Amino acid sequence: MSIFSLTLLFIFPLASFLTLFWDVIFQKKGQFFILGVVIILFFWVGFNYVPDNDSDLVRYFNIVQMDKNYSFSYFYTNMLRSGNAINFVQNSLFFLVSRFNNQQLLPGITTSLTFFSGCFVYLMGGKKIKSSNLIKLLALLTFLSLMRIDIAAGNVRNISAVGLVMIGIISHDFLGKSFLIQLIFFLLGISMHIGVFPIVVIKLGIDVVYSAYKNKWILFLLLTFTSIVGCIFLIKFGILDTVLIKFNEYSTGDVATSAWFQILDNSIKFKMYKFGIVSYLIFTFLLSFKQLMIFKSLRKFNLFYIITTILTLIFAWTQPGSTFLRYFYIQIMLSPLVIMNHSTKLQYKKMFLLIDIFFIIFFFYFQFYYIEVNVDGIQFFKNTFLHPIWYGR
Repeated sequence: MSIFSLTLLFIFPLASFLTLFWDVIFQKKGQFFILGVVIILFFWVGFNYVPDNDSDLVRYFNIVQMDKNYSFSYFYTNMLRSGNAINFVQNSLFFLVSRFNNQQLLPGITTSLTFFSGCFVYLMGGKKIKSSNLIKLLALLTFLSLMRIDIAAGNVRNISAVGLVMIGIISHDFLGKSFLIQLIFFLLGISMHIGVFPIVVIKLGIDVVYSAYKNKWILFLLLTFTSIVGCIFLIKFGILDTVLIKFNEYSTGDVATSAWFQILDNSIKFKMYKFGIVSYLIFTFLLSFKQLMIFKSLRKFNLFYIITTILTLIFAWTQPGSTFLRYFYIQIMLSPLVIMNHSTKLQYKKMFLLIDIFFIIFFFYFQFYYIEVNVDGIQFFKNTFLHPIWYGR
């Protein structure tokens, strides 16, 4: 039915998304075509996301406007000379958008990449998990409620970086692609935003330990060698210092003490949202831990999920403002797989369903709330889901 999704975009976009989600849940063939439709439809979502003047996305628009003044050769020569090559992917994204006369391409691209990554995890990871259609539906709704559109469109760098890292993990662990493929996506993610570096370190550490545990000594030696070379590279080129500086900024530095973080910490709505996230993290942590102890499959995946969830919980309890959200993106992408995998040997089914449905309703409320905070919500929903693509704006 995804072939009709593109046609319906010209008639009634809401129906276009509904047919897409139907295929994501029930269609077992042509999944890469479905992912192609995801790219197009969610580009449309991001393209219609027009931020208010005080939105974080406006800051990235300013970067795009500045890049308009640079030629191709000057831009990349200056980037390399300034020692900013580590941000090659991030800078190239802004430069690419600056070549066009519409800065709305930026939220279009990042929203498209984010939801593509989430659906890629859902579809490709779900190949190794047997679950009922009801649980698949709940898992997809969980992702759609957790993955706020304002973050996908407005966060730009960090959420895109996490999405790239998740594609690498699923490609290697679930699809059996080579370690090199995973490493390439890790490097792309780090080049998009250095903040995903700790995620990469955790995953590589698990890969090293797991390869020794499984007696895969060639892979173990390769990973160990890669880690040693990586450490030398990080120290020599000052990347580790950059990571630590960023961490300090968000923990105790200028960002942590900014007016925006103080407003968040004093906001009742944000405290409710944060409490809901912590509760959800504990819920999925318990599910994943049980799977690790009982199930023989997906142990490496569950170990990664457990460790990163503990990290996110620590940040949620100790760090100011929205710092913890940058690591909650991992659970947004991966927790639908935890929900699907748990359903294979489900006990206390009614309780499980009620808890998950509660979280879906809770996070959909904040999905709509934060859209309304950052854009003209009514106009956004009209333009995106009601007005056909040819409708005059």
